[in-house]
Amino acid sequence: MAISSDNDPEPTTTAIVMIRIPCGADSGLVTDAEKRLSRAENTDTVTVDEMHGIAPKLSATAITVGITLRWTTTMTETEVRRRLAEVPGLESIERIG
Repeated sequence: MAISSDNDPEPTTTAIVMIRIPCGADSGLVTDAEKRLSRAENTDTVTVDEMHGIAPKLSATAITVGITLRWTTTMTETEVRRRLAEVPGLESIERIG
């Protein structure tokens, strides 16, 4: 019989990122940001914890948000940066951790 332990830390990361949300998106800025960020490989869930800034542009709105990412596996900071860099519309990663 396998025994599981609750002492193992959950594979989570906090970060502050800037992401572009196209004008006319079907949902709100926060919901669309969570959907886009959840496209990163090995992502379980993404939660926007706080809004740091909104910058309207011609065809999109760039938002800076504090997020919590829950991964399906443990990640190093380098792996997290690489996964997030692949997300369409990600402008920058301001801070991880």
